[in-house]
Amino acid sequence: MRTVLSPARERSGLTVCRGSGGDSMGGKKKKRAEAAVLAAAAFRQQRPAGAERVGAESPRPTAAKPSAKEVKARAGPKTYSFGATSTHELSSAGNQDRSILKVVIKPELEQKIIRLINQFKTQQNKSGTISGRLTAKKLQDLYMALQRFSFHTKDIEEAMKNTVIYGGDLHSALDWLCLNLPDDALPDGFSQKMQEEEIKTKPKFQMPVAAATKDEASEGHASVQKPQAKAAESENTQVSMKEWILQYAEKANNSDDNDDQDDEIPETAPETEERFDPNELYLELTAKLLDTKERALSFKQNNNKHAHREAGDRIKILQQEIKQLEKHPAFDPSIKMVDLKKNDKSTTRPPDDKHEGALNLTLLEESAKKLKEETKNEPKDVRNFDYTARSWTGKSPKQFLIDWCRKNLPTSPAPNYRKISVGRFWKSSVRINRQKDGILEVCPTILTEDSMQAQHLASTLALWHLVQGQAIHQLLPPTYRDVWIEWSETEKQKKDTRQMERNKPREQFITRLLSTVKQKPSTYVSPTPEDPEDSWENLLTEDDFSLSIDNDRADNLDSAKIILKNLQSSNKFQKLLKDRQLLPVFQHRMQILETLRRHRVVVVAGETGSGKSTQIPQFLLQDLLLSEATKCNIICTQPRRISAVSLATRVCEELGCEEGPGGKNSLCGYQIRLETKVGETSRLLYCTTGVLLRKMQHDAHLSSVSHVIVDEVHERSVQSDFLLIILKELMQKRSNLNLILMSATVDSDKFARYFGHCPVINIPGRIYPVEVFHLEEVVEETGYVLEKDSEYYQQGLDEEEEINLTVTGKGGRTFQHQEYFVQGTRAGHNLILDPEKYSSRTCHAVQYMHPTKINIDLTLELINFLEKSAPFRAIHGAVLVFLPGLAYIQQLHDLLTTDRRFQDRRRYKVIALHSILSSQDQAAAFTVPPQGVRKIVLATNIAETGITIPDVVFVIDCGKTKENRYHESSQMSSLVETFISKANALQRQGRAGRVREGFCFRLYTQERYDSFMDYSVPEILRVPLEELCLHVMKCNHGSPEDFLAKALDPPQLQVISNAMNLLKKIGACEINEAKLTPLGQHLAALPVNVKIGKMLIFGAIFGCLEPVAIIAAAMTEKTPFVTPINGKEEANLAKAALALANSDHLTIYNAYLGWKNVRYDGYRAEMTYCKKHFLSRTALLTMEDIKQELTKLMETAGFVSPRMRGTKLQRCSKEPLAEYPKKSLYKEFPLLKAVLTAGLYDNIGKIIYTPSVDITDKMICSVETAQGKAQLHPSSVNRDLQTNGWLLYKEKVKYGKIYVRETTLTSPFPVLLFGGDIEVMHRERLLSVDGWIHFQAPVRTGIIFKQLRSLIESLLQKKLEDPKMSIEDDEIIQIIMELIKTENAD
Repeated sequence: MRTVLSPARERSGLTVCRGSGGDSMGGKKKKRAEAAVLAAAAFRQQRPAGAERVGAESPRPTAAKPSAKEVKARAGPKTYSFGATSTHELSSAGNQDRSILKVVIKPELEQKIIRLINQFKTQQNKSGTISGRLTAKKLQDLYMALQRFSFHTKDIEEAMKNTVIYGGDLHSALDWLCLNLPDDALPDGFSQKMQEEEIKTKPKFQMPVAAATKDEASEGHASVQKPQAKAAESENTQVSMKEWILQYAEKANNSDDNDDQDDEIPETAPETEERFDPNELYLELTAKLLDTKERALSFKQNNNKHAHREAGDRIKILQQEIKQLEKHPAFDPSIKMVDLKKNDKSTTRPPDDKHEGALNLTLLEESAKKLKEETKNEPKDVRNFDYTARSWTGKSPKQFLIDWCRKNLPTSPAPNYRKISVGRFWKSSVRINRQKDGILEVCPTILTEDSMQAQHLASTLALWHLVQGQAIHQLLPPTYRDVWIEWSETEKQKKDTRQMERNKPREQFITRLLSTVKQKPSTYVSPTPEDPEDSWENLLTEDDFSLSIDNDRADNLDSAKIILKNLQSSNKFQKLLKDRQLLPVFQHRMQILETLRRHRVVVVAGETGSGKSTQIPQFLLQDLLLSEATKCNIICTQPRRISAVSLATRVCEELGCEEGPGGKNSLCGYQIRLETKVGETSRLLYCTTGVLLRKMQHDAHLSSVSHVIVDEVHERSVQSDFLLIILKELMQKRSNLNLILMSATVDSDKFARYFGHCPVINIPGRIYPVEVFHLEEVVEETGYVLEKDSEYYQQGLDEEEEINLTVTGKGGRTFQHQEYFVQGTRAGHNLILDPEKYSSRTCHAVQYMHPTKINIDLTLELINFLEKSAPFRAIHGAVLVFLPGLAYIQQLHDLLTTDRRFQDRRRYKVIALHSILSSQDQAAAFTVPPQGVRKIVLATNIAETGITIPDVVFVIDCGKTKENRYHESSQMSSLVETFISKANALQRQGRAGRVREGFCFRLYTQERYDSFMDYSVPEILRVPLEELCLHVMKCNHGSPEDFLAKALDPPQLQVISNAMNLLKKIGACEINEAKLTPLGQHLAALPVNVKIGKMLIFGAIFGCLEPVAIIAAAMTEKTPFVTPINGKEEANLAKAALALANSDHLTIYNAYLGWKNVRYDGYRAEMTYCKKHFLSRTALLTMEDIKQELTKLMETAGFVSPRMRGTKLQRCSKEPLAEYPKKSLYKEFPLLKAVLTAGLYDNIGKIIYTPSVDITDKMICSVETAQGKAQLHPSSVNRDLQTNGWLLYKEKVKYGKIYVRETTLTSPFPVLLFGGDIEVMHRERLLSVDGWIHFQAPVRTGIIFKQLRSLIESLLQKKLEDPKMSIEDDEIIQIIMELIKTENAD
């Protein structure tokens, strides 16, 4: 379909659409001529008020609709600015793709949210920064951009007044409009009125064309014969003529019906051609003429002279155009209206019956007469265009026009000239048939001295109309070239004048607005960093930071000196002094003190058992108090809480203090998270590294501290390396601060080089010989037999590495087949034992024992062997068992306490040693039991160097530990089991030689030991740095890249960049600068992975912290579901029975709840449940441990929900396990999924839905992620899911194919609330998240979600400023919860 513009339509601003004619498209609806009139009316209504046409002289024609390719090319980047677009085009993109989910907010809830947003904006006083570069041009661009959205002028001005003067921009203005205008005042696509427009019924023509023509013609004659008819009859006649015109068009037109009531042109094939139809245009212009006459009559009756005059001018123009069409060769005389002139005279001047008919036939002559009359009263413009004397060799204008028409209008007749004599001067008109574009007839007002110049001038004017915008005038003679330029400049001035008139209200408004902006001072106040004292991250306890090392207290050492002298004279001090003097470090006391007097930084490298952790702080304390020193405040940091507590307790005992740490007359105390024991006289403080780092947040220079001792620096934790960077810079700022670094003998020279080659003091340890036994020797001596049905028997392949095969059978049927493998670990690891030295039983056990599992059964047999074997039974001493985590400790503890061989409490004392246990429980590990009692201590690597158990003789080393490792697949860090290093093995071995010759039993082979690394990799090089980057920005240390480059082992810049990108992605950091958002401020205080931290924060805010903590605990560990080699189908069925809400995470939570319930029924019921549902009890115990840690962490942080929805689920329920959670959690599923979205985003993929005809076919679910396609892991409960939607996933792994594991089906609302940046795509009615996630929604919905994010951020900021504020009942949280819960509610 093409658009054809005639001269008449160019002047009238009317665009006409026509089809290809004929009946070849039979069955299509006919188009009425009324559509064009309605299109023009719609065009007038849609034009912005500021662009209303002034006068009717030269209105702009409506542009034709560009092709789809042109629209895409013109669109450019997706911004708020775009041209007018039809409703059909707006909705076509989203509605055609069903995979793009629709986002609809209930109207009542939408209005409720809008009121809340506006209320919030009012409370914020609309403050913001106003750009100093704001100009009238920028305001004009903003105004015009809003006009292109088709907003009304008054709404545009109101929006700018409410946003620009407060620092707003185009986005702010659009937000204001969407939130404050009713639906009917918003343009298409901005509100939720997305339903299709109703199809209007069209009038049908019931009479034959010929009869209608005859009847209407007779009515026309009758109206001519009765000029004195009443006005009502005249109006009825006009209405009937219009109806006749519409009926004729309904019958005669063969083009398609256009339903749109605007000036949009329906698309059609480009090859479609059409001929110019003067009859159709005649009908259209006739209808417009009748409408104009009606308006003229109304204006005359209302005595509106100005409007009546404009209408009269418009009538003249239309009459001239109609007269020209009547002379067209293809014009049908049967449709000619003979009463037009009469109606015209009735509205403009009294009718003249005598000349009425003649005037109807001589319209052009009348125009010529009028022109002559008008020219008599005007001065004549006479010019001489003679150019022959100037030797012009080019074409004349007339010849140029003839040649141009011959080339561009080959089928049209040659231009027709008509000479007009004006006295002794001449002018000429020229008429050109432009074929489809109609007739062009022009006549210049300039007079010439001869007729030939007049024809040349008319030709020049015709060319000026035909080729506007082209520089053809350069090819004309100079005299005609000059008049061409004159016409162009005159036209330009007219356009500028009209434009200025149209823009005058806009310019006046912009001037007033700009003046207001310049006069109004900015209300923006730069936010100041919150006082760290008020931040809840520091509110560990009520007196966490009321340290003995107080900045505000003067150093009065007199009382401390008196207390020390009294303690030194006590019997307890003197008795323990003899034991202290036997320690190796005591022999170096004077050397250490002398070195500290000469050097500000000293490294003390002492072997395990040398006594450096307890003695060196005492050396300093006694030296400072007994000398003339004026300051004595010592801080000794420890990597673990249990170390800080046990060391402080031991030091108090050695000082002779009866009250213990923090007592009235105690010089020593400790401070850990959730527990502080510090007295007024304390001068030595043991604390964790994290406590000191938080202390430095509000006292960066440690102004009251005299000595800092950093113990166990060889462990190279992230916190210790971070602390070393700060202390190194602090040593340059404070000249009176001393630093002592204490480590094992591991690479101590490296620390000395880091601090400018400071001195190193080496202290040997007090170690007795230790005999070492490896796995093969342990199995041989204990007689352990590895059964084939044992869980530690490696039959072949591990369940962790599993692949899915799709096999196609007969008839195209498909079924799945799963296989499992472990890369590099197969049955038998090629270890060859000497058959003469070891029995076949031992060779078989070592060959097939699972190399990565900790054999608890063997550990139990080994402890029993120590009791049965005569040489070992006679030795009095404790057994220290190194295990990687609390789950293993609890598992072995349960086995020992329930095994009949160890139930004699008088003979065995089993103690669990872990950092989460209370200080009283941990203290039992350091107590030496009576003779004949075997103490069995179960501990993690905390017992390697952090603490010393004095009576250990036997060490059982499992060879595993837990390290914080980063998983690229999930972009998360978690504690994973890994083998220790050789240095760790030697440290564990040394624990057995403290009091006498000891024994170390290693539950790994000699070959495995030889493969260990020499030293552990520093934690800063093997973990993600998000938490560290948060802390750097929290403490205002500048750019994380620059700060971490100063580390002992600087991480790669790419790793830091990845960490910063993730922080920006989850909303913890500003996009353009290293500055924390309110969410980031809270995350900086949580020592967990940032994704887990975000989940916990929103879980607490939404009142579902308990289930979220359990799910988060499962994410940090292995899944509790296990898949045996020979029971894959049964395991999948058992897991499917526990499945909830298309979510692996909620399925795990469901399994946990069932396990939690059956624990009340005893150990046997617990194991039966785990076996039935293929669950790992160890993994569940670990989840329970981590859940409690996370819950305590959030309680400490101040996020305590009074409505712990998960708490009630912990009680024992008598309902069936599969039904109980479904009933109680059904309403909470949307909230839990929303919190999961907050934590797991951007681990999200779009389901590739491939509907099948056969519903019995099970297709493997696949998703499209930001990085490409992936399949769901076969272990997922969503593996056969087929629907349109989005899946969250924990990690992405590759086993030949790429799989996503642990998935949850989520919905649009959580993604829009907690996902990436939202972009509103106005043309397509889409919301885009991070540029690739799309949802169908109106503009207002996108703005609502963006504003809700701001509300959440403001709420987190309030929580930051007032840590004790409870936000669970806040109106913002309640309305967001209501929004989430009602998304899928029917």
